[in-house]
Amino acid sequence: MPELPDLEILKEALKSRILGREVVSARALRPGINKTTTPLLDELSGRAFTDVSRRGKYLVISLRPTLHLVVHLMLAGRFVLCKSKTQITKATGLQITFSDGEDLRLIENGSIKLVKVHLVSDPLEVSGIASAGAEPLSSGFTLQALSEMAHGRRCHAKKLLTDQRMIAGIGSAYADEILFAARISPVRYVSTLLGDELERLHYSIVGVLSEAIDEIRSRIGNSLFTDDIRDFLKVYRRTGEPCPVCGTKIAEIRYANTRTYYCPVCQAGGKALPDRRSWLTR
Repeated sequence: MPELPDLEILKEALKSRILGREVVSARALRPGINKTTTPLLDELSGRAFTDVSRRGKYLVISLRPTLHLVVHLMLAGRFVLCKSKTQITKATGLQITFSDGEDLRLIENGSIKLVKVHLVSDPLEVSGIASAGAEPLSSGFTLQALSEMAHGRRCHAKKLLTDQRMIAGIGSAYADEILFAARISPVRYVSTLLGDELERLHYSIVGVLSEAIDEIRSRIGNSLFTDDIRDFLKVYRRTGEPCPVCGTKIAEIRYANTRTYYCPVCQAGGKALPDRRSWLTR
């Protein structure tokens, strides 16, 4: 699933490619992809996109102050630009045709279709945006703000990072990287974190996300991309590989479709964490 760094780069790429281009038509090609009934997608016709922004894991593509296309890419959603005459595939869920003969298409490979699109007059009409927590790269996300989130909260560190109502935009992959950088166990209760630990966590949240954005941008420039680029991450999907800090083998915890990657020495006092993950569902 795309997370904040991926979506920031995608936002930039879309801005450079679709702003100011007149929309001729827009249509949903998969039943259920459009989660709103009004305004109609026909409202896009004759208008041009004016801005692309991000809120949490949502992209907000605006046409005017009171008309916004809000998209959640879920697990496998991707945007592509192609000639309008290009054959439409079964993976295409949304087709937006520009007056210059190109399409912006929202595609989703695989048999399970989860991508969500909302056409709204105000992005806050989308519940996931209305309930979204702090933006971790905003000026308002201070150490004090993080401390207040953690104070008295009985949840594990990874749960706090991935709770979109608390901190918006971080998913499982970057949560693992942040906790590794902060040298904090993913199952540590946040209410027990001390001042220096909270400081490390705050520093790592901002640092890991900012560095990931720079790394992805340096690799793909200003182009639309089709795959999440994460091979530069230090623990994510590196089970059995040596920790880049201490050399201990990276371990993982599994639960359903979720995996957590960590270093037993750097984050867990040299002990492997039990592979019982009821903590992820709390």
